[in-house]
Amino acid sequence: MKKLTTPILIAYGGLAIPLAALGLPLAVYIPPFYAGPIGLGVGAVGIIFMIARFWDIFTDPIMGMIVDRYPSRWGKRKHWIAIGVPVLMLASWFIFFPGGNQSPFYLIIWLFILYLAFTFVGLTQQAWGVDISKSYNDRSKVYGWREIGSIFGMMSVLALPAILENAGSSFSEMVGGMGYFFMIALPVTALFGLLIIPDNQKSEGTTFPKLSDLPLILKDNRPLVRTLLIEFLCSSASSISAVTYIYLAKHVFDLEDISSRILFLYFFAGLLVMPIWMKISYLIGKSRTLLISTILCSLTLATYLFIDTNDALSTLITLTVLYGIGYGAPFTLTRAMMADIVDADELRSEKKRPGLFYSILTTFSKVGAAIAVGLVYTYLEFSGFKPDQIASDKIKEILLFVFAFIPMILYFCAALFCIGYELTSEKHNEIQKQLEFRNGT
Repeated sequence: MKKLTTPILIAYGGLAIPLAALGLPLAVYIPPFYAGPIGLGVGAVGIIFMIARFWDIFTDPIMGMIVDRYPSRWGKRKHWIAIGVPVLMLASWFIFFPGGNQSPFYLIIWLFILYLAFTFVGLTQQAWGVDISKSYNDRSKVYGWREIGSIFGMMSVLALPAILENAGSSFSEMVGGMGYFFMIALPVTALFGLLIIPDNQKSEGTTFPKLSDLPLILKDNRPLVRTLLIEFLCSSASSISAVTYIYLAKHVFDLEDISSRILFLYFFAGLLVMPIWMKISYLIGKSRTLLISTILCSLTLATYLFIDTNDALSTLITLTVLYGIGYGAPFTLTRAMMADIVDADELRSEKKRPGLFYSILTTFSKVGAAIAVGLVYTYLEFSGFKPDQIASDKIKEILLFVFAFIPMILYFCAALFCIGYELTSEKHNEIQKQLEFRNGT
């Protein structure tokens, strides 16, 4: 492999920009877009997105095996990016620009194709990062640049609806603006990556144990079970808030015109405070820091239930910033805790298999998000909520209940699983020493 240079890092991180710029609208804007302006209804959209997410869960391991198993004369990764990008662009065009009212089958077909192509490109990009360098420190640098690209992509795609909002554009025009950003960013960054990032046909693939081995991994592994449950609960909570935020801003707070700008503050606050969360984890440990962040999210959501929603702009901004401060920490910390669990498993099984453990973590996250969207939108449908109609006081109470109360309970339950977490920093130090002794390092 070539020496890891700044252009390679920029090109690799650049691939994450359009992927993040697609993932955020899919979670926040596309569901209410199809439930409202496209006219499918919240119940149908919720079920479709829930099924599509389960489809994504099923295809992840299959796509991973295909990407690793079938190289080409160009290497192991480049041809999959070249194949996946046009399909992803085609499906995204039909999702962002449906051209008026459509049937549920339209959304089902194109959403399933989009998720399949998204998985192809996303998994290939992540696997490619392993191939770029074998150095421990260089790999940290590689995935650090990937995270920078993701953050830049989310902030950029959020800035567009905020600008369009200020110009008086409609919700459909805001969604279209995000679609155009993605359609331009994806081929540009993909071409740059294909030209700059080195590829090697002899790169090592990832192997996974048989399904029959999974019960042995979970057996007597309380830190793993706790971490997976925390991920599931936090993913469910954040997904519920994400898919109902637009409705909350429009119908409960009557702030639809500036909802995207307020949401921008949410992510910006999380970005700024992330280094502080990491420093706190160095001082008191990951599980205790996770406990604090989930309690902060739970308390912030509880506050929504007691405020006067009339003329509450400053209050909404304050709570949004507080929620944003707490939002990012759980998902960062569960992944850091999973790294410790991988070390513990290596000591017990004599096998180092981080890919397996992170795929399990991702699966729990996707299952939580899928169930949350499906059940919440179905509940809103049966409650009589209509996105294009003025909400009654009862409907406003239901929206606030769904947005705040249910995630509040989920975050609180996640906090309970942090108490007494077994794999502390002291325990992990012991594991590291035993691994070093056994490996002769």
